[in-house]
Order: sequence, then C-alpha cells, then structure tokens
Amino acid sequence: MPSREDIRARRRKKKQQQRLTMILISAGVALIAFAIIMLPSIQRALTPLQEFTIPAPNPRPMADGNAMGDPEAPVTIIEFTSFGCGHCGDFAQGTGERLTEEYVSNGQVYFVARGVGSLIGNSLTQRAEEAAYCAADQNKYWEYHDIIFANQSLLFFSGLTHIDNYLNAFAEALGLDTDTFSECLDNHVHQDQVKKDERDARAAGVSGTPSFLINGILLEGNQPYRDFQAMIEEALP
Repeated sequence: MPSREDIRARRRKKKQQQRLTMILISAGVALIAFAIIMLPSIQRALTPLQEFTIPAPNPRPMADGNAMGDPEAPVTIIEFTSFGCGHCGDFAQGTGERLTEEYVSNGQVYFVARGVGSLIGNSLTQRAEEAAYCAADQNKYWEYHDIIFANQSLLFFSGLTHIDNYLNAFAEALGLDTDTFSECLDNHVHQDQVKKDERDARAAGVSGTPSFLINGILLEGNQPYRDFQAMIEEALP
C-alpha cells in the first residue's frame, strides 16, 4: 500500500503535468494567433513589387513643403486634391503644370496642395497623403506628389489593399533618407495634418476633388485651363 508521501508525490507530479500541458496549449494558441495576425504582413513583405514609373522632374519654383511660388504673390490657389482621384491626376499632369509654368514661376500665383482623400472615403489615399507630408519633411513633396500620380493606376486601381511597400520604394527611388521616411510613415506623424486638411476642405464647402480656392473663391472640378486663367487674371492687380 503506497504511503502518504507517495500519494502526495503523485499528486504533485500530476499537477505539474497539468500545468505544463496548459502552458503548452496556451503557447500554441498564442503562436497560432500571432501567425494569423502577422500572415498578411509576411505575405506583403514577400510579394515582389511591380515595376513602377519614375517621372521626369518638373520645375517647382520656390518649392517649400506642399507649397510653391512666392508667398507674397497677389493670387493664392489652394488645391484640395486626392491621390486616388483620376481627375486630380489629370489636373496635376495637365493644367497644373501649365499654371506652374505661366503663373507660379513669375511670382503671380502662390500654389498650395492639400490632400483630402478621406472626402471620398479612400483609406489608401489617406496613407499616400501622410507619405507625401513625410516626403515634404525632406523637401521632396512635389517629387513625391508626381511619382504617386505617375503610378496612380498601380496604387489605387489595381486591387491593392496595402501600399506601404510602394510608398517606401518611392522614397528610396527619389533619394530620401528611407529610415527617416519609414519612421515618419509608420508612426503616422502627419495624420493630424491630413485630418486638418479634410476639416478645412469641408469648411470651405468642398464636396469632391479636385477643388480649388482661388483667393478664397471656390472652383470645383478639373475645369479647363481658361477657367483658371480667367479667375487669376481677374484677381491680379
């Protein structure tokens, strides 16, 4: 007949085995949960980037962050844009370049771009807008602005659900300090600025993109160049 000490020893051993079993089960559950959470990130990291376009540099006179031109110019144009908006891309690569050449470069227009992708409910464009401000920290806003629009179809119209890999690749292609850029993007440094842009757009009566405040007067849509020209000429002294 086993002694009391033997019985106690068996009970202790059984409890230890039960605790070990519970620890192993808990660790297994935690590992499975971690794998489920991390799997999308791992898949994204292992997915090769598609080839993207690096546009030729465009002149940006007196570029300063997300603005260009003389801050004392008689006409100020504030553009409310969205990197995921096709009409915004058309403006950037058409009328916008012409306005820069004919009015910004000679000191008559001060031009400011503000991203408001959240107005159309696109989280990817909000992420791109944060990235553009991170590029602005290194005085590369306009170069980054151009590379996003040059790859607009790839980023926003090809079914991607996550674009940070491309946003970081763009930064590297433009010669930015990639560690600084990635830290800025990962920590959402400019998220509040993007939200402020949205609030200001709504306060100005903006309901879609692109929209423009030309010396405080709202012009909505990617209108023909002559419409911008007429408003600018009327506002010039």
